[in-house]
Amino acid sequence: MRLRHLHLPGLTPYPHPVAIQTHLLSLHLASLASLASPPKPPPPPPPPPPPPPPPTLLTFQTPPTYTCGRREISRLTPSQITHLCANGRAEFHQSLRGGQTTFHGPGQLTAFLILNLKPHNLTTRSYIEFLETSIIRTLTRYDIPGHRTENPGVWTSDGKKIASVGVHLRRYITGFGIGVNVHTDLDWFDRIVMCGLPGKKATSFAAEGVMGQGVEQVGRVFAQVVAEGLEGVHTVEEVGEGEIMEGG
Repeated sequence: MRLRHLHLPGLTPYPHPVAIQTHLLSLHLASLASLASPPKPPPPPPPPPPPPPPPTLLTFQTPPTYTCGRREISRLTPSQITHLCANGRAEFHQSLRGGQTTFHGPGQLTAFLILNLKPHNLTTRSYIEFLETSIIRTLTRYDIPGHRTENPGVWTSDGKKIASVGVHLRRYITGFGIGVNVHTDLDWFDRIVMCGLPGKKATSFAAEGVMGQGVEQVGRVFAQVVAEGLEGVHTVEEVGEGEIMEGG
């Protein structure tokens, strides 16, 4: 099995990768539905069900964007959203992922991983651990120590957050994923309370002294680490957006 990796170049408005993710999710669910609902006899045998898409990783960076998790949908007040939008310098989008309000923007690797947990022997809990471990292994490639704590995401040794994790699952099909700060402008995080924990600060590759790394390059390393950790996956295949949207 292969892990398909699509990197969207430049700055991609947040709704665009969400639309690609939604397309892949619909193909997964259609495949599951065809397996669960065989036709009643005596009609002739139906055509074989459509195969589910291979596990797919989308990596990208966005213009300055704040997203809220599903528990916060409709809970943020207009004044809070106005504050986040910073006089039109940032966008705000609601999201079905878990977690609280977070920031995505230039210099941050955002990655959505769309797959069925079952073929990879993952549970909801072990999947979150898998994502966090994959981030930590990616950081290790750049000599950045990272670790998990009782709080979500990945943290550095001085208690700063370098990566966020927020996912959505439907019938064991995953969506959304992670955000890793590479050379992000960390001032954007001053507008939110990270993980609901006052006083916690963000950090990045650059702030940890690892300079000159591009988001696309880190995304390729992360894709390789994910493929190495997913049971049944043996290689990474770089693909284009057209291949995903036309062929699933």
